[in-house]
Amino acid sequence: MKTKLLTLILSIFCSLAASAQQIDEKTVNKAFAVKGTHRAPFKNATEACLTSVNLQFKLGTRQEQEKRGVGNVITWGFLEGIDDTLMQEITDEYYKMLSEKLKAHGIALSDAYKGTEQYQKLIDNNTDLSREVEKKNWGVSKIFTANNAPYIEFPVGMMGAHSSLGNKLKIPVGMVFVTLDFITINQEIKKGVSNLWGERTDKFETSIEPIISVVPTTQGGKMKGDGSYARFAGNNWGYCNPTMIWSLASDIPYAATLKIAEGMPESMKKFKSAVLGDMAAIFSKGLVKSGRGAAENTFLIQADPQAYKKAALNALDKYNDLLVNYIKINN
Repeated sequence: MKTKLLTLILSIFCSLAASAQQIDEKTVNKAFAVKGTHRAPFKNATEACLTSVNLQFKLGTRQEQEKRGVGNVITWGFLEGIDDTLMQEITDEYYKMLSEKLKAHGIALSDAYKGTEQYQKLIDNNTDLSREVEKKNWGVSKIFTANNAPYIEFPVGMMGAHSSLGNKLKIPVGMVFVTLDFITINQEIKKGVSNLWGERTDKFETSIEPIISVVPTTQGGKMKGDGSYARFAGNNWGYCNPTMIWSLASDIPYAATLKIAEGMPESMKKFKSAVLGDMAAIFSKGLVKSGRGAAENTFLIQADPQAYKKAALNALDKYNDLLVNYIKINN
């Protein structure tokens, strides 16, 4: 009797853990861009397909702020202590979390898409996607796909192999892309005055926090790899495209050490000239823009690998709660 009772309690606990936290409709709709659903592909759905679940891990983050007539602040943050094995492990575990959360709300994942002509076309259409990203004004990242599946992006529009696949299977067929940052950078420029000796009293202030966050989109989900979003196509050319416009943060600390970088991290030296040129200019104090002054800062965060994993999955679980609630409310 005690064994049966314990089993029942554990079963209830696991079910509650998998269920998405209930979030009110107003909050959910504020978290995502408007007009993301057409013809409600999840209506009455009990199955769905996830062709490609992708996590983009930022390893270098750049932020710049400029105040006209005063100067500019440029800050780089770099992450070390995590490797490809850990990032793939987090991605695979994220897929399981999302699968369990959908299942708890009556939607089981199906692999019916595999072997179809449309799925193969999606793979062929995305062979040029890079898993390593470097942008001078944004940072550096790596992209991993759950279960070592192909990295696939759906177009924003209704037409294409993804829509044909949804029509063929008559269930929602989707992909997920989530970007994780590791640092929050706060910059402030305070305009001062000139003293009697002609010296300026302008202040350039920078502070950082080692925080894992889910990054929102900046271009409304129109650009591949921009922030965090999901794309689902369904029967009768319906679609559900939750595009994240909020930032979500984990409250779990992960940093083992934090220090000001004295040179370029070894892990960054393989990237292209755009990033290297920016970094070289900072370390040589040669990067100055219009204005009276400039401040350049470079920080290096050494992660505790298991703490990083825990914090990342915590932030991703919060994202899943919003995503599943969005699907329920808008379908």
